[in-house]
Amino acid sequence: MDEAQQFESTQSSRREFVANLILAAGTALGLGSLAYRFLQYLYPVIRPLKLIQVLAGKPGDIPADGVRLVHLPEGPVLLEKQGKEIRALSAVCTHLGCIVQWHPGVRQFICPCHHGIYDFNGNVVSGPPPRPLEKLEVKLKDDEVFVVMKSLKEEQV
Repeated sequence: MDEAQQFESTQSSRREFVANLILAAGTALGLGSLAYRFLQYLYPVIRPLKLIQVLAGKPGDIPADGVRLVHLPEGPVLLEKQGKEIRALSAVCTHLGCIVQWHPGVRQFICPCHHGIYDFNGNVVSGPPPRPLEKLEVKLKDDEVFVVMKSLKEEQV
C-alpha cells in the first residue's frame, strides 16, 4: 500500500469514528432524556400543600343573588352570593383550564373555549368538563371576604 492510499484510509476511518461518536452521543442524550422523564413519572416530587387565606373583597362588592369574578394572585375566583350566604368557586374550567364566564340570563357559567356549561353551584351541565368547578372555603372577618386557596409560592428556607 502506498503512502497516498494509507493517508486516505486513515482520513476515512477518522471521519467514520467522528460520525459514529456524534451518533452515539446524540443517541445517549435522547435515551437519557427519555429515562429522566420516565423516572420523574415513577417517582414524582411531592411538595407539601400550603393553604393560605386570600382577601377577595367585601360582601357588598358581590351583587345580590349574583356572581363576581375576582382575579387573585393564586388564580381567578368566582364569588357567589345567594341571600346572605357567600360561596367561592375556582373560575378555572376543569376541561382545559380556561376561565369560565358568568351568564346571568341563564344563571350558568360557560367556558368560552369548548362550551362547557356549569350551573350556579359549579356542577357540570353539559360539554367536555370531566368534573365540577372546585369549591373553595370562604371566611368572613371584619366585613371582608377571605378565600382559602392553595399557595403557588414556594416557601423560602
